[in-house]
Amino acid sequence: MIHYQLIAHRGYSAVAPENTLASFRAAIEQKVWGVEFDIHPSVEGVPIVIHDHTLDRTTNQTGKVRDQTVSQLQSLDAGTWFNSQFASETLPTLQEVVNLFAPTSICLLIEVKTPSHWSSQAINNLIQILESMRDRCLILCFDHEFLHYLQQVSPRFACGYGVKNITYYSLDYVTTLSSTFPVILPHFSLITENPLTTQYLMEAGYELIPWTVDESSIALQLFKQGIVKIITNNLLKS
Repeated sequence: MIHYQLIAHRGYSAVAPENTLASFRAAIEQKVWGVEFDIHPSVEGVPIVIHDHTLDRTTNQTGKVRDQTVSQLQSLDAGTWFNSQFASETLPTLQEVVNLFAPTSICLLIEVKTPSHWSSQAINNLIQILESMRDRCLILCFDHEFLHYLQQVSPRFACGYGVKNITYYSLDYVTTLSSTFPVILPHFSLITENPLTTQYLMEAGYELIPWTVDESSIALQLFKQGIVKIITNNLLKS
């Protein structure tokens, strides 16, 4: 029997609106290994959980997240777009999500979006909020310069580097980044379509966590390549 370590993509986003407390509670019920979610800073530099840099797709408002105060952001409806039964869901702060997961053993994979918008104060807020759960947090970003800066500021945090295309999926490229990024997060197709590169990276000591795996046949193929952790929207039910 195959035992994956499943990571809920934006919470259990197949059954509840992504990146809301409802989606995170649903993930907890499935006893997942980890949960992945995204953060942007508010105008005050408070980390807010939302994927897009604008409010348009997942709330009842428009505009940029970074131009809004926490109070404004938390007054929005972040659930009705998914289903009217979630009309009471709003945009959670990172602190609220940490509070929710603190009593569990679930690991948090936190993707920092639009890193150029993060002030030093916002980064300090991020570090302070996550400090109590540092041992089960992985801070993710597709910008390796941001991760380098973060590790200079707080080297005790584990970081993971996101990879979107084949240009950045090679042992030569990855090793030029930093040995302090032991986790690489590629799109699953990079792993399956480049088995030799995948093998080289794993033999070099990198852990690969693919996103976003929503078909059991792909999950099985990845498992045969030695991948045990997968980020998924809908492969959570046992």
